Formats: sequence, C-alpha cells, structure tokens
Amino acid sequence: MEQQRIKLVVANENTLGYIQPETPNSLSILHASILKGSTFSNTSGSVNLPKNHRLATEKDFENFNVFMGSFKNSELYEFADS
Repeated sequence: MEQQRIKLVVANENTLGYIQPETPNSLSILHASILKGSTFSNTSGSVNLPKNHRLATEKDFENFNVFMGSFKNSELYEFADS
C-alpha cells in the first residue's frame, strides 16, 4: 500500500500550510499573510481546514517568502507542479 503524503496547500489564497494524512481536517500553518487577508497568525499551529484550499506550487512558496527546500521531496509531500 502506498504511503499517504503530506499535502502542501494554500488556504483562502492567504495562508500557506500543510495537511497531515492522519488529520485531514486540520491545516498546519507555515506562513499566514495578514497583508493578503489571513485571520490566522503564524503562531496558530493547527487550525480547522478552510473549505477553500488548493495544492501549493513552488511559486506559492516564493510568494509567501518560505524556502521550499526539503519540501520538494515528492515521496513525502504532495504539491502542484506549477
């Protein structure tokens, strides 16, 4: 059986985070942008997963000023190609 990967996502177009397979209804925050309208803080930890979310791209990481580095491991993480 294939191991489920951690999903890297953008929620509400203002928060970059990830979803653990074992907690599919929770969003762990990597960066929340109040300038883009986020109501979360970067210290919120995990929050309820917003309905509006999509897989993150490498460009999203750039836009949120978060280094993608080790997140590029497609065996562990699921993300959009472009």
